[in-house]
Amino acid sequence: MARFYAQVCMLVFLIVGVGGLFLGNANAVTTGEAGGNLGGITLQMTWARDAVDLLMFVLFAYVGLFASRSGGRLLVLAAGIFLLMLAALGLVVGDNAQASTGVAGLHFPVVVNIFDTVFGVLAVLAGLGTLGDAEVGQSRSVLRTP
Repeated sequence: MARFYAQVCMLVFLIVGVGGLFLGNANAVTTGEAGGNLGGITLQMTWARDAVDLLMFVLFAYVGLFASRSGGRLLVLAAGIFLLMLAALGLVVGDNAQASTGVAGLHFPVVVNIFDTVFGVLAVLAGLGTLGDAEVGQSRSVLRTP
């Protein structure tokens, strides 16, 4: 389950990370609102957030393509906890239209908090729902073959 989830997230975080690079930086305030938005959706992407998203892409690419089952499970679980921590930080810090609040170059509008929460919860569930290596090899057949 963790490997499949990582393969899906690979695509999502690649699009979000590279797309954020094209949206610009939220630190540039023009016409009273920060940049880094997608049309009417307030994303307030920053270079730091783009770096976080691209690092998540690299992590999910490693898990989805190369990691062992147990190692991938732990990495997806850790990524989920990290995303949930970002979402919790976003709820505490919040943000405004001028992007004047933030921590470590990251801004936390509602859309980004929802994204972090959804993908964080799904990552934790995928990490916990993955069978360990020992369980996969066990036969459940009632017929015993020598």
